[in-house]
Amino acid sequence: MIWILVGYMWLYIHRPFEIWTWLAAYRVERMYMICTLIAWFAISAKTWTNNRNNAALFLVAFSIFIAALLSPYGGLGTAENWFKIFVFFLLIMTSVKTEKDLKILVTAFAVCFMLYLLHSYREYLNGKGMYVMGTWRMTGVEGVGGMRGDPNVFGGSINCAICFLLPLAALAREVKEKQKKRLIYFFALGSLGLSVLCIQLTGSRSSFAILGISLFGLAMLSKYRIRLLLLFAIACPLIWFSLSGNLQNRFRTLWDSGAGPSNAQYSAESRQVFFRIGLEIWKQHPFAGVGPRGFPQASGTGMQAHGLIPQVLSELGTLGAIAYLALVGAILYNHVEAHRLYKKMQTLKRESEVLYFYSVSFGVVWTVFLLFLIGFGLHNAFWYNWVWCAAFQAIAVAFLEKKVDAVFSNRQSSFPKYQTLAARQPLK
Repeated sequence: MIWILVGYMWLYIHRPFEIWTWLAAYRVERMYMICTLIAWFAISAKTWTNNRNNAALFLVAFSIFIAALLSPYGGLGTAENWFKIFVFFLLIMTSVKTEKDLKILVTAFAVCFMLYLLHSYREYLNGKGMYVMGTWRMTGVEGVGGMRGDPNVFGGSINCAICFLLPLAALAREVKEKQKKRLIYFFALGSLGLSVLCIQLTGSRSSFAILGISLFGLAMLSKYRIRLLLLFAIACPLIWFSLSGNLQNRFRTLWDSGAGPSNAQYSAESRQVFFRIGLEIWKQHPFAGVGPRGFPQASGTGMQAHGLIPQVLSELGTLGAIAYLALVGAILYNHVEAHRLYKKMQTLKRESEVLYFYSVSFGVVWTVFLLFLIGFGLHNAFWYNWVWCAAFQAIAVAFLEKKVDAVFSNRQSSFPKYQTLAARQPLK
């Protein structure tokens, strides 16, 4: 069953029906999901992973359903697309039974995304992209009108995917064969390099800044921070001078508003305007907002909210805001628990046994942090990353708890036996 889920994961990320549009008539994604559900009902042994993320995500689902139901502008289409992601979450939570299943699924996510990225880069070299704000910019392979046809969305999705190279590095440490270990490290480093290159080519200022924040933050949290910071200091000027003049001017507007075209500055300032509009809509529809993707009609601008906070407040209302806060709180609490258990294993010097699960949890928390940063310039409340991350972390923390409990229960049970046997020995 796990490999069937991997197939859908590739289909959802790569989206061949948006690349080769003649496939759209065959409803490939829908037909594959129907076959997956049939297989799940017929051949899969069901299980369920209990975790606080589940309740929080069900609350998010409830808020989206209510907002779509009460929407004066009709948000059922967007809600339907989100619930497809939610169904996949349920399939993950009921199908992942072993540690191997989780490792396959998380590794497959990284591999699927990097194959998609490689395909996008190839098409960019062949002339596929879009000319925006005086700069030729890279988009996802699906192009304009696709899921990541906007360069900013494409760049943001790359930043979120980079976090899942951390579990790959942890997985490499578990592998004993040198050839496989080197292959995993080579893939992880190659994926990181390709990700950095593609983010540059998107011309997305927010994605470029978030990439720098993310890599610097990860370097500071690493025990190899001195080496990584030196590498960071060497790589930054190399990356900068590798950019074309147009891209350099565009990224320079991050600190010099006069460096780029005037519409680039207007794009940055418009985020503040949309934020205020979002608050006004929320005041008028405080309970459930105006429904998913209702901001363009409610605001009268015909444009999306361009921000996570104005999107959630205006489209999902107070109910949606509480739901997303609950989800973020559950994810953070999970990682606090994961950190406590990891430190507990460190006291026995056996932290390597749970490093992979801890890395998955950390990768999820870092992704959520990046989603909030991305949310200052993009409306990303309905991105699949929220849902998939919640599933990956819930299962990883469950396996971590199980392993730590097994280790400490064995130690506690063996100690009385040792004491009893010692007491039976005659004194000399």
